[in-house]
Order: sequence, then structure tokens, then C-alpha cells
Amino acid sequence: MRELTMRVERPQIKINGQLFDLHLTDIELYTRAQAVLEGLEQFHDAPRTPEEVLSALREVTGLLEASLGEGATRAISNGAPVSLPLAIEWLGTLAGEAAAHYVDGVLEED
Repeated sequence: MRELTMRVERPQIKINGQLFDLHLTDIELYTRAQAVLEGLEQFHDAPRTPEEVLSALREVTGLLEASLGEGATRAISNGAPVSLPLAIEWLGTLAGEAAAHYVDGVLEED
């Protein structure tokens, strides 16, 4: 029987002293975050209903959880409630770091 062993990467990131496994690649996280954030640009045009705000919050925190694992938002906030502006800030920061890390990796390969 043939057997093969392949190298496996386990990308991780430390946020506020807590270690999280990354469940998305840098480029996937960045592009998905860009799509979510672009979709939220509509919030500048007109007041939103509470339901729309909660839906947007679920979308942003959902991507944070998809990126860092279930419970990540609660872990980062130490159990405190997270507002939509704060969640957007966190997602933007994480996406920016992912983009920078991706670029650094590409430059290392050259």
C-alpha cells in the first residue's frame, strides 16, 4: 500500500493575548470581509431599523466566528456585548492584518 505524509500548516493569531486558530486563508478572509463591509456602506445613506442593524451585526460577527472559530467574538470581548460599530472595527482590523500577512508571504516567496 502506498502512503504519503504531507506537511500541514496550522495558522494561528493572537488577539488580546488569546490564541485563535484561523479557519480561513488570508485572502479568503480579506475578500469576504471586503464584501461584507461594502454591503454595509448602505448604512450611511439612511437610518436603519433595529432588525437591519441586528442582521448586519450577525453578518459581521458571523464572519469573525467563521475566521476565528465559534465563540471567538465572545472570547475577545470577555463576554461583554459587542456593538455593530465595534464588530465592524474588529473585522476591518482582522482583514487588514490578513492582507498585510498575505503580502508579506508573497514577498517572501520572491
